[in-house]
Amino acid sequence: MVVKLPPEQIVIRPPVEAYSVLIPVTGGCSWNKCRFCGTYKGVYGASQDYAIRPLEDVLKDIDYYAKKNYDGFPVFLAGGNPTSAPTEYLVEIIKYIRQKLRNVQRVSSYAKALDILRKTDEELKKLADSGLDIVYMGLESGSSNILRIMKKGTNAESMIKAGKKVLNAGIKLSLYILLGLGGYKYSEEHVKETARVLTEINPTIFRFRTLNILPNTPLWDEWKSGEFKLLSPVENLKEEREIIANLGDNVTSQVFNDHVSNYCTIESSNIKEDRELFIKTLDAYINNPKIKNLPRKNLLRM
Repeated sequence: MVVKLPPEQIVIRPPVEAYSVLIPVTGGCSWNKCRFCGTYKGVYGASQDYAIRPLEDVLKDIDYYAKKNYDGFPVFLAGGNPTSAPTEYLVEIIKYIRQKLRNVQRVSSYAKALDILRKTDEELKKLADSGLDIVYMGLESGSSNILRIMKKGTNAESMIKAGKKVLNAGIKLSLYILLGLGGYKYSEEHVKETARVLTEINPTIFRFRTLNILPNTPLWDEWKSGEFKLLSPVENLKEEREIIANLGDNVTSQVFNDHVSNYCTIESSNIKEDRELFIKTLDAYINNPKIKNLPRKNLLRM
């Protein structure tokens, strides 16, 4: 039996927001068709439909934290893609956070490329001016072919356009890269096209994740039947190495491997300055006999 969760119940947040004040704004995901994602599809015995919460309920949540005297905490606007909500609704929420909570370090949310492209430059500037600091967006792959196969609902050029719109509005951009998403068949394409898109956008941050296939996702049956093959740990590390190696010289992004799915934990505050050392470190992992013989893990809970 799958339990339906109300929109005020938070299902997921980025690891970097572990100690943030979490304010649910939307429930579920307005797209919810990605073949590798089971977050809102009952994968853990619970699902959540897309919904935008009533404004008064969101403001009440902010009032609750204000009464608790939260001081100096970041705030994460929760839900699969709060930027799908009307701009004025979001502006009122963000301004209220800035008004009611003390010394807010940052205000952040997830975002989808489609949501960003639907907003005008003026709307995005309003969000920035109200105090939205950063959005987290799943690029996953720079290959339009892989994005189509995985039913991401966007393509590489749309991702580039959306990323640039965010940055031009004065909002920081953190992109997620999903290592292994092309499997063996499209690994080289995944690497080259992802490096190309990152070079075009030059995001504030990009973060690596490693593909893990969850039950009740369309990709699960393909993996179990052998149609889709997961990369080994060392092959995932090789993909990361080649993405970094193929970046343009203009890319100054921060880079993180900040997830339990990954096989390394290295990071950079500026990949332009650290690229050589970053690659050497990855080479050390790749050539380590222990890593070469490391069995593939497939996490069912993250």
